[in-house]
Amino acid sequence: MINRNDIKKSVVQLTCLVIVSICLGCAGTVKEEIVPQPAPPPENVLQVGVSPTAPPLIFYKDNGVVGLETEFAGALAKSLGKTARFIMLGWDDLIPALAEKRIDIIMSGMSVTKMREGRISFTSPYLKAGQMALVRNQDAAMYPSAASIKNTQARVGFMQGTTGSFLVQQEFQLTTRKISFGFVKDAIQALVEERVDLFIDDAPVIWYKGTTQEAQGLTPIPILLTEESLAWGVRKDDAQLLNAANLFLETWKNDGRLKNAITKWMPYAPAKSIP
Repeated sequence: MINRNDIKKSVVQLTCLVIVSICLGCAGTVKEEIVPQPAPPPENVLQVGVSPTAPPLIFYKDNGVVGLETEFAGALAKSLGKTARFIMLGWDDLIPALAEKRIDIIMSGMSVTKMREGRISFTSPYLKAGQMALVRNQDAAMYPSAASIKNTQARVGFMQGTTGSFLVQQEFQLTTRKISFGFVKDAIQALVEERVDLFIDDAPVIWYKGTTQEAQGLTPIPILLTEESLAWGVRKDDAQLLNAANLFLETWKNDGRLKNAITKWMPYAPAKSIP
């Protein structure tokens, strides 16, 4: 004879098993629907793209980047309520990185050119300069004019992918050897060791190296081979950052901080080079 208590006990156990199974099934379903989401980029960080190969504008020292651009970047970020984060890239990767939103702004001693203006927007210029030549002291008298530099048959060094590279390739028609470098220090060493006879680069670099390399017998030729403006680059669709950067520059220009920062890093920069 079937015991009613046993039947009730079995029914209760079966009911519990069904409930547990349903709960486990629901838990499994919920777990499968949870998809990890990537953390959004921090809103309080200004990602600054730099190619730290151009002292005194931006260069690598003591495990970090230093130079005029780092001073600008820190102050600009602070004015935006942010912190500057430097993203070190190769020179040719700066504009692609900006377009792909891997960085927010280029602050790396970039010259304003028509070709670059087709891809990015530039702020107001913070420095007016151009290309100059660095030579050995004993050769300086050979270059009394821009024409004498451009018509040289000597070996000319330049930084690859820069406006200096474009200038040498286009206008140094008589030059027998045109040698590109990835780092300024390598070009300077080649000049000291007489593997090249002139080094062409942005005026700020030449002003700086003319001072720091004087003991090694190098001197700048104080002739601008081109007229260029240095500025910061932002994406064409980022009008907010462009306007904020221009306001920052205007403020620094009016209260004298722009001039002070430039002369701190480049004591021999001509007054007319500061806007």
